[in-house]
Amino acid sequence: MQDARKLLPIQLGTQGRCLVGWLAHRHILVRFDRYDDYGLVVAKTVQYLLYNGLQKQFREFSWTIGFNPKEETSRAFVWISFPNLPPELFAKQSLITVNCLGCW
Repeated sequence: MQDARKLLPIQLGTQGRCLVGWLAHRHILVRFDRYDDYGLVVAKTVQYLLYNGLQKQFREFSWTIGFNPKEETSRAFVWISFPNLPPELFAKQSLITVNCLGCW
């Protein structure tokens, strides 16, 4: 575990701190203190950890309250397109803000 705590932040390319600990057999919990680091890690489809000269493949997913290490998890990425969106609305805050003027 000490090796994972040292290697993961470096090999994942995180900028902030991340806490690494055991979650269950063959499952490690990584908590990031920066949202950008979390986004960087989950955006990659395949991750590899270089350890003792060998590349170990792993995948990441968001932890949920109902997590069961014996069940296979699924994840789906969605691409949403906003044709003709004005440039000033490309900011993250603009995209996630709900405007209820046109709500039903």
